[in-house]
Amino acid sequence: MTEREIEQSTNQESGYTLRIVELCGKYPGFRVQRLEEGVLQSQPYWYQLAFEDTLDAAREELRLIHLAGVELKSLTREYTSFGRNGPYTPDGSSADYGYKYAEGVTKLNTPGHGFMHLDEERNQQIHGAWRNDRGFYEEDVCWAIVAHHFPDLFTTRDRRDAKRTLMNYMPHEYMTVTGETLTLSDSMRLQEEAFVEATKDKWVSTSATQASDGMVRVTATLGGNRVPHRGSQKERVFLVPAADYDQRTRFGLIIDPASYPEILPNRPVFAAA
Repeated sequence: MTEREIEQSTNQESGYTLRIVELCGKYPGFRVQRLEEGVLQSQPYWYQLAFEDTLDAAREELRLIHLAGVELKSLTREYTSFGRNGPYTPDGSSADYGYKYAEGVTKLNTPGHGFMHLDEERNQQIHGAWRNDRGFYEEDVCWAIVAHHFPDLFTTRDRRDAKRTLMNYMPHEYMTVTGETLTLSDSMRLQEEAFVEATKDKWVSTSATQASDGMVRVTATLGGNRVPHRGSQKERVFLVPAADYDQRTRFGLIIDPASYPEILPNRPVFAAA
């Protein structure tokens, strides 16, 4: 894997110095990075903010990050340190600090995770298809629900990301709330559901480990189901060329039992020394 800097951009209004770096090799693409101060002033470093497939997409991301830097100056992010008496969160730990976005809208951070939290009045403004009764919305996916209902509290880039998140991970609820119709190309979850339906009677990879001589030991179940069913979920193991496995879809490799040798129990395959 090699990389080279494509361009660098400093914006006085955002206060950011950004750059785009091209990666070449097995996983090509473009990193968008921001120059950060190091622990020592003489040792700054580049922090990755995005990874895009194309240069045009990377340049759009760079533009939105600069814009976000400007927009954040007019948005409230009031810092609060809770010390030992922070509010408890759904993951069982208490928040040690947080940011107040607006009255009744707070981002809580624990040592391991984070949540947007809404008071009862703001939580009632969330559509019933998405509403959490306790007003907690975790930071990986559900934060986007808050951004969708309170867009003025978020940057343009946040709103873009929130829409993508909701379409990808909660497409059915998104269509219910917005009235929009999504297609397979709009949503990873819809693509996954279509794949599962099309492969429910086929063997699909669920995991893989290196074998020997460019081969991969692939575990497969019918439909690629990874949820155990107390012994009823039958698994089969096949020996697959690594080149074939590398061509798998996002949701797994469809295994034709007639094309690959099956590894039966008590017949281990060891990696080459």
